[in-house]
Amino acid sequence: MSEVKLTKIAETNVDPTTLSSHAARMCYTADTPKLGDTIDVENRLFKTGHHSTLEHNYWTFMIENIPVSSVVFGLHLTAPFYDTDQRSGRFSKMYDNPDMADIKNTLETYYPFVPDRYINQACTFIDKGLNVYADNKDRVIELARNQIHFERPCASEKYIESNAPKLAQEQLRMFVSMIAPTALDWTVDLATICAFYRTAWTPFMRDVMDKIAKQIKTEHPDIAYMFDENMRNTEYWSPKFAPCYMGAKTRPEFRLLDYKYDDKLFKENKSRDTVDTLQFSPEYMDNSLMYVRSRIHMDAGATMGQDQRHRSIKRSKPVFTGYFYLPPLLDKAGLKPVATTWMRDFYKMVNNPKFSRSMATSIAPYGAMVQYDKHADLNALIHEQGKRTCWCAQEAIYHLACDLRRELEQKIGSDAAVLKYLTPPCLSMGHCVEGPRFCGRSIALDKINGYFRDRQI
Repeated sequence: MSEVKLTKIAETNVDPTTLSSHAARMCYTADTPKLGDTIDVENRLFKTGHHSTLEHNYWTFMIENIPVSSVVFGLHLTAPFYDTDQRSGRFSKMYDNPDMADIKNTLETYYPFVPDRYINQACTFIDKGLNVYADNKDRVIELARNQIHFERPCASEKYIESNAPKLAQEQLRMFVSMIAPTALDWTVDLATICAFYRTAWTPFMRDVMDKIAKQIKTEHPDIAYMFDENMRNTEYWSPKFAPCYMGAKTRPEFRLLDYKYDDKLFKENKSRDTVDTLQFSPEYMDNSLMYVRSRIHMDAGATMGQDQRHRSIKRSKPVFTGYFYLPPLLDKAGLKPVATTWMRDFYKMVNNPKFSRSMATSIAPYGAMVQYDKHADLNALIHEQGKRTCWCAQEAIYHLACDLRRELEQKIGSDAAVLKYLTPPCLSMGHCVEGPRFCGRSIALDKINGYFRDRQI
């Protein structure tokens, strides 16, 4: 893992200068422009800020060995202008086969300014969390197996044996450090690449953008001016660590801050289609003027990472709160004292002014909780809730989605039309769309009033 690996796997098949010139000429000439007639892109477009012309060129990069923390608090944190598909955490090799020498090498490579004693302290912390994972894995798998029998009565034995280890891993990874490597396909346009090149705020992001810029400048030297080293951010950014208390929480927290809803203006989507047309059809434009604003308190590594997939929703900067998220099976396994002690160890590093905050963020455990605000228009919210109220969704983000629905219902009334669409496909469309990933429950036995209940897996 010691170095992030970048591989270009696709790009727009027209040269950036050629395509941006064509886009500009399309705007400012009466005749159809000829592809190949170029203009002074640097002075007429780039320096003047006409960067929409740069957005026609796309690249897709395969990024490997990047820490989960530098995706959650880096590539996926703020910019909505990308497309990504990331390897699921359940396929991480670090959980069961950790290479502590490689982890140490990674920290030394990306934090060369950090003294050895702090690198060693970080590695000790990471190793301790991995030991908690390994020591409790078999017990939590058995708890998951029993809980599937209880919560999902239609699940087959094959489903149980296949999913019990996955669900146990999903909850136990709260003790794993987010230095764990992941991989993703990342598709970005040229304007976004330029912006990320200038703003990259973690050493891992900076390395990724260095490699992307080098490759683009080699293949398209005529646009090398877009990557000016003197215009780059030189400071690493990390979320604030603002603990008022250190402990463990066994459920994420949701708070409704504000909303705007008018049942007479809300336009229902009755298409029963898995294609999300709400953001595209003029019929639903007025829904975007209504919104829900909320504050959530969740684990950073898993639930926040899931939440970031809905890029049409606006979010504030996350703040570490000092709490550790202890999922239901881990609480049942009696791991709350372990979690509390472990978080105290983490904050001893965080509170040391000589310990790099950027490195502390990079090694934070999956279970370290963050708080931030969200602002979702109704079209975006319907799309999110359709995914997150499903029992195939991770337990914590499911509970946040159900809490949102319950609190909103108290404000707008149980007969509000929008509530029919803040539901999974099995309720809104009348059938499950997950195929072999069917959750193992019977909708015939769970009418809408009984569906949104608590679960442990």
